[in-house]
Amino acid sequence: MQKKIKIFLIIIILCAATGGSFYWQWSKKPSEEPRETPQPPTLFGKEDYKIEERADGKYIVVEKVGLTCKVPEEWKIEQTKGYSYPEPGYWIDLYSPDAEVFDVLTKGCGISIMTGIAKETVEEIKENIKLIQQHPEKSNEIREDYNYEIIGINNYQGLKWISPEKPIFGQASGVDIPIGDKKLINLSTQFPPGYKEKCFPIWEEFLKTVVIK
Repeated sequence: MQKKIKIFLIIIILCAATGGSFYWQWSKKPSEEPRETPQPPTLFGKEDYKIEERADGKYIVVEKVGLTCKVPEEWKIEQTKGYSYPEPGYWIDLYSPDAEVFDVLTKGCGISIMTGIAKETVEEIKENIKLIQQHPEKSNEIREDYNYEIIGINNYQGLKWISPEKPIFGQASGVDIPIGDKKLINLSTQFPPGYKEKCFPIWEEFLKTVVIK
């Protein structure tokens, strides 16, 4: 995947979960004044993502956030370099054997694992979780036409979301999990047109393997 376009897509995916953080001009309603653009996140370095071979398969481990998750069987693992602010950061892309990428994922299934420091975004995700807990009917105020739910992983709460379906891009889904006051785990996926029926169950099964200690 071309790096600039990939980074742009990751930003859009993260914006969907937070209501507009990570470079995106945020506004809940057209009449409201946009918030000041927050600073970009600091992604963890290449060495922070470990690939462990275990008896039952491959696992991605990020010790800085206590994350462990299992790679779907026979999937490819690619370590992707992101933007270089304030220093080079990385994330992990997982692709099914039949995946094809042309600027965006056009065939097959894919999952991205991104971790880093994003204090402003963590605060906003926590606010959105609190909003849904107290006023479930207001979840559409986070971002119009997106569906949100709160999920629990070990002792952590995450915000799970799914985007509207688009003719070319398909659909995106993800989970954002705040760790402490400033660390963030973002797990995201894309369902290319015609692939949701195949990829959605794999995504759901992947989430079942996620452990945060």
